[in-house]
Amino acid sequence: MQQLRIAARGSRLSRIQVEEVMRRLPGVRYEMIYTDTYGDRHHELSLLNGEAPDDIFTRELDAALISGRADVAIHSAKDLPAVIDRRIEVIALYEAFDKTDSLVSRGGLRLSELPPGSTVGTSSPLRKEGILRLRPDLRVVSIRGCIEERVAQVDGGSIDSVIVATCALKRLGMENRIAEVLPFATHPMQGRLAVTALKRREDLRQIFSQGSLI
Repeated sequence: MQQLRIAARGSRLSRIQVEEVMRRLPGVRYEMIYTDTYGDRHHELSLLNGEAPDDIFTRELDAALISGRADVAIHSAKDLPAVIDRRIEVIALYEAFDKTDSLVSRGGLRLSELPPGSTVGTSSPLRKEGILRLRPDLRVVSIRGCIEERVAQVDGGSIDSVIVATCALKRLGMENRIAEVLPFATHPMQGRLAVTALKRREDLRQIFSQGSLI
């Protein structure tokens, strides 16, 4: 293979994640196919309320593999659907360097310092459960958009705070926005990066095998 074709979402975070994976493979030449996914185009769908399809962030990347436009796709592992298209498989999975969630708040307030009734933005039922267990007096609201857009909603006053994966803030160089690392369990795939390809592509599995958990 002279040049690998990689499909990924077009956000800044996704681009950084691709670079993180490909730094493991310094001798591999590649070209990028960036695309907006169904989820990127439909912010009106609430993940918090279960309105979104399971493949909301993978549909277009799967299509690129199936059509032959791309050899592999690189994902946040947390975005993968519970049931992957039968023609596709995960060929590599890389461990997270941080699995925690962080609170980003206006004024840098910690969770205990937020006034009763303050709004906390998230798209995750697991995060909602964790927050309300610690602060049942807060109001959890659905939020969508890339990390920068979510933080901008805090700064703009639309919401009082937002829960963000700590590794995402670190990858984006936004560690200074962390008000507090939160003490509850996160998604089991939090922070991990996954590579998918069509089934029976052992040549591709071998390329990405260095450091993979599978």
